[in-house]
Amino acid sequence: MNSIVHSFRVATTILEQRIVGLFSGSAGFVGYPEDTTELPIGITLDRVNETTGVIPVAGIGSIARVLFNDTVASGALVAADTSGRGIPFTLANTTTQLTLSAAYAGLLTGRAVNLTALVSEVYLAPGYESGA
Repeated sequence: MNSIVHSFRVATTILEQRIVGLFSGSAGFVGYPEDTTELPIGITLDRVNETTGVIPVAGIGSIARVLFNDTVASGALVAADTSGRGIPFTLANTTTQLTLSAAYAGLLTGRAVNLTALVSEVYLAPGYESGA
């Protein structure tokens, strides 16, 4: 897999193959998205078991493996739940403000996920859907 890898500090234990965003209020730290309005910045490559470590994170433009918590079709947009697991992104927003389910992490480039707890590859290209 192709990866542009960056190192970030962690404020809490983070598992591998999870989508992460910048940790609120702490420069240079990543954590699981607090909600789905938080723009993802990467996918963890290794597990960090303590809170003073640094974790390798595949950055934007990379392809990395993600653990999924729901079914997602190949080629579909992928979002993250609050534990960093992949979920399907839906374009159901109808307001002009960013609301829940507004941020996505990228596209599922690997095989379709038809069961929870499966791992597949995601091309990291985060963005926002702001509604009509």
